[in-house]
Amino acid sequence: MKKQSFLVYLFLVFIAFNSSCSDEFEPVDPAIQIPSNGGGNNGGGGNNGGGVSTGDYWPMTVNNQWVFSQSGVNQAPMKIIGTEQYNGKAYYTYDNLFGISTAGDQFEGIIATRKENGVYYYLAAINIPSVGGNPSISVSPLEIIVLKDFLEVNETWTQSLTQTTTITGVPPITTEVNITGKVLERDANLEVGSTTFENVIKVEVIQNTQGQVNTNYYWFAKDVGVIKYQNIIQGTNTTSELVSYTIN
Repeated sequence: MKKQSFLVYLFLVFIAFNSSCSDEFEPVDPAIQIPSNGGGNNGGGGNNGGGVSTGDYWPMTVNNQWVFSQSGVNQAPMKIIGTEQYNGKAYYTYDNLFGISTAGDQFEGIIATRKENGVYYYLAAINIPSVGGNPSISVSPLEIIVLKDFLEVNETWTQSLTQTTTITGVPPITTEVNITGKVLERDANLEVGSTTFENVIKVEVIQNTQGQVNTNYYWFAKDVGVIKYQNIIQGTNTTSELVSYTIN
């Protein structure tokens, strides 16, 4: 899960990189650190306002954690380790979120969530320093809506985002990212492993970047958080299910 999700997130970087760089550059070494600044445009369109929350579908408190299994193998815990202010908003940060790790030599960066008026947000940004003669790359933060807990089945939201990629020796690259979210089920029951969760909302979040489509499905259980998620990109389909959790 960690490697797959990491590659999924870096997909935006490689789209920009491949569309703007010549063959003189070698492959990028993924040694990543927290970016020093942003530059993303997180303006949205469609049904993007907040509403009256119907409950807590992603409890965000420091030390909350969720452990998922993928193909029968337990993955590293998804744990909230602290809080951070960004653009005047308070975010909860993770050492690992949906397989993207902020620890070790594979990935470090801004990986955080917040919620406001029933809207749940995921924020991520990266910076790849110059290593071994490769150019440095920084990608401005994107804040993606992953759930609106007050929407009814078949109701949707959209976002039209702009992400800026800066590569050494190349003019800044602007990439349009379009997000479409949809509630597929709500107030449902879902059996995950040996546990049946109630009050479940299932959503579909489709990310379209220059014609490349990344489809995600999330199942949120009230007072628990994400209990299952599925990612489909470039013919690869991965599913992860909750095996244990701690809510403080």
